[in-house]
Amino acid sequence: MFKQSCVRLLTAVVGLLAAAAPPAAAQEGTVAVDKVVASSDISCDGSTQVTLTITGQSGIAGDPEDILLVLDRSGSMTGAPITALKAAALDFVDIIDEATDGSLDGVIANGSRIGVVSFASNATLDQPLTTDAQAVKDAIDALVASGLTNHEAAFQVGQAELAGSAPDNTKQMVVMTDGQTTVGGDPDDDAAAARAAGTEIFVIGLGSVDVGQLNDWATDPDADHVFITADEGDLQAIFEAIGAAIVVPAATSITVVDTVYDDFSVSGAAADKGLVAQAGNVLTWTLDELGTETATLTYTVTHDNTLPGGTELVNTSVVYSDAEGHAVVFPAPTVNVRGCAANLELLPEAATNLVGDDHEVIAVVTDDFGDPVSGILVNFSVTGGPSVVDGDASAPSPSAGASLTDALGLASFTYTNSEASPDLITATAPLQPNLAVELVDTATKTWLPLPAVIDIKPGSDPNSYGGSSLGKIPVALLGSADFDVTLVDDASVLFGDAPSPFGDASALKVSLQDVNGDGFLDKVYHFDFPETHLDPSDSQGCLGGEIDGLDFLGCDAVNITPH
Repeated sequence: MFKQSCVRLLTAVVGLLAAAAPPAAAQEGTVAVDKVVASSDISCDGSTQVTLTITGQSGIAGDPEDILLVLDRSGSMTGAPITALKAAALDFVDIIDEATDGSLDGVIANGSRIGVVSFASNATLDQPLTTDAQAVKDAIDALVASGLTNHEAAFQVGQAELAGSAPDNTKQMVVMTDGQTTVGGDPDDDAAAARAAGTEIFVIGLGSVDVGQLNDWATDPDADHVFITADEGDLQAIFEAIGAAIVVPAATSITVVDTVYDDFSVSGAAADKGLVAQAGNVLTWTLDELGTETATLTYTVTHDNTLPGGTELVNTSVVYSDAEGHAVVFPAPTVNVRGCAANLELLPEAATNLVGDDHEVIAVVTDDFGDPVSGILVNFSVTGGPSVVDGDASAPSPSAGASLTDALGLASFTYTNSEASPDLITATAPLQPNLAVELVDTATKTWLPLPAVIDIKPGSDPNSYGGSSLGKIPVALLGSADFDVTLVDDASVLFGDAPSPFGDASALKVSLQDVNGDGFLDKVYHFDFPETHLDPSDSQGCLGGEIDGLDFLGCDAVNITPH
């Protein structure tokens, strides 16, 4: 739970320095995570940046501490030892400075403070506990080695400063000495009193020191609080180890495995701390250690426009782990993937027109959000039924076509039919970019024959005819300004019982005359009555055929008598 430092420990002759463990009172670091997308709306083949953050807070940032450096400036420290001690102590101040707020800015933040006591023949408070890191460094730089070694005074001055500090702060004393007591009283009871007051004591021994006495001064266990070396070159590593023990990083040995949803491709993965490895859509982000800071991983996801859109999760899972066992859960952001064709509606669903008119159908293509999708190819086809007038096969013209949807998601198709038939119109959007699943819809069209006016048995009223007659029945097809009977294909004309003459009598004779005296030519047809299928149950007879290539139909009342 703290930074391990491999430094050389020397006892009376030689040994290894054990790595420092976190002090018993130190608070664990904390970790918070987040995952966001730069844009929650992208196009079917669009991209957005994904950002994962891990925000750490070291133990000291969440649990303020008062730390007193108690440094030996006796005469035996002259030269290389005092120089090495200053460098190590200055580095220690930087460690605490950065750990308290994540920034090496000269400020001991979040309630923590550092002070300096130095000792030789006597002890002095060179810098009271402060948040000003530079003031602490200035006090360290000002140390001058001379005099004897008074450990009793060192503990007394140091604990007096800690005792008057913030009551809620954890108290630490880091004592560095290079020899045994040469002046003053026995320091053992002063060290014991400091420990009893709640101060955690770390002791660093350089050169000829009484290891047993240092163990008595330090907080238990000795292996975590006593550091002995014969080489002043080890001091920096020792101070770093103690700093790590006090600071307690937010987390160590961090691994984040982010598996991105298969509908996206991943590119541009980069981390501002640690390493990131990519295997397809799986990103593995590793960090050795996190202090009071925020680490960021960014990458770009691009939607595959051969797959459906809609509201999609960016990742299938994000798994976090660290050596401390922090349990954190990343959010699962979604992206609205717009512009992927998801729906096709053919309009109008049903319509009725006279033969020969133009009929337009419109395919409306939208995405999962109901928004129009442009540039989608739509194929149209028409299947026509038989004419209700004469049974002829339908003749849609054209019978097929294709169109791209416009900015409103609309694709149109226009056709006509000369036959009075029911049609089935099919619109199909096949697989293509921005369309992952074939879309199909249908509509119906009913073509009506042109209306015609007829007069059965012209000049008679009611239009009676004997049901058992074997004769010929006359029927007049009346002309008008809108209906030129001379354009009628006489061979196509049929007459019979309602509602359609299909399958009934063909004309045996035809003549042109103005039957009703309105100045327009009419045609009078004669039909073999038995073939008309008219009988006493019929109240209407109908005549149909083609005029200028278009179906027409007219009906008139009829009275078929039983004899």
